[in-house]
Amino acid sequence: MIEVEVKAHATNLNEIEEKIVELGASREGEEYQEDLYFNAPHRDFAQTDEALRIRKIKNENSEETYITYKGAKMDKVSKTRKEVEVAVEDPSKVADILQSLSFRPVATVRKNRIIYTLGELIITLDKVHGVGDFVEIEIETAEGEDTKEALNEIFGTYSKIGIENGFERSSYLELMGIH
Repeated sequence: MIEVEVKAHATNLNEIEEKIVELGASREGEEYQEDLYFNAPHRDFAQTDEALRIRKIKNENSEETYITYKGAKMDKVSKTRKEVEVAVEDPSKVADILQSLSFRPVATVRKNRIIYTLGELIITLDKVHGVGDFVEIEIETAEGEDTKEALNEIFGTYSKIGIENGFERSSYLELMGIH
């Protein structure tokens, strides 16, 4: 699976939320995410532009945990990259396994996220602790599929909600000053 994603700085999430609702987006929920990022012993993910994390997701009804690998960005205008994710039962045991294999934790990113869908698009409004407010619009495509159409749809949606600049390719880790 390829995650075609574009992130933008947001100055007023409430205003943006009103605009996406006007477009017909459906609110899917609100959640708190805590991402523990690791670096590999055999290569530096900051240099290879990869990511490995354990994500805990809490909402009013449940708590879930996933381990996710993200490959290097595939273009110069977005955060499009390969993503492999699987649910895990016990995040502390997964972290223990990784650390036993010499993967080392580098940082934790915490965010409050409101999730909307608009057709096949997923639109999230993020308050990232210590970093700021962001809008992320993404769509999943099959590996090997051309992502140009997906990017056009994403940038077209940004245009409709009044965001023409402030796009950010850096990860939240990089924005925190952690490489």
